[in-house]
Amino acid sequence: MSRKKIKLAYITNDSARKTTYKKRSKGLVKKVRELTTLCGIEGFTVMNSPDFGSQVELRKLRKENRQKELKEVIFESLSGKGILQSLNAMDLDEVDLLVKQNLTDIDNRVRVLTKASRS
Repeated sequence: MSRKKIKLAYITNDSARKTTYKKRSKGLVKKVRELTTLCGIEGFTVMNSPDFGSQVELRKLRKENRQKELKEVIFESLSGKGILQSLNAMDLDEVDLLVKQNLTDIDNRVRVLTKASRS
């Protein structure tokens, strides 16, 4: 079954425009993810649309990326690379918070597992 050809023009209906934006942006992100997996590269896409609440999503993704960067810094420093010396005070504070959060998560998980093994 073939898809009908659509005319590329501004969609005046607000709900139809938002629906199209959400569907197409998900498709675009999926394609970027596939490309990074297939080619073994890192890739990203930037979509900025103040009309559809993308600022909140952008902040969320920025925070996730920052945490991934900090985790990478932690693992590199644990493997013997002296990368922590090159960080500024603000970055070191963020690393400290991330380490404390991970330790708290580990402690909570250990408590849950020991409680489950006793039952």
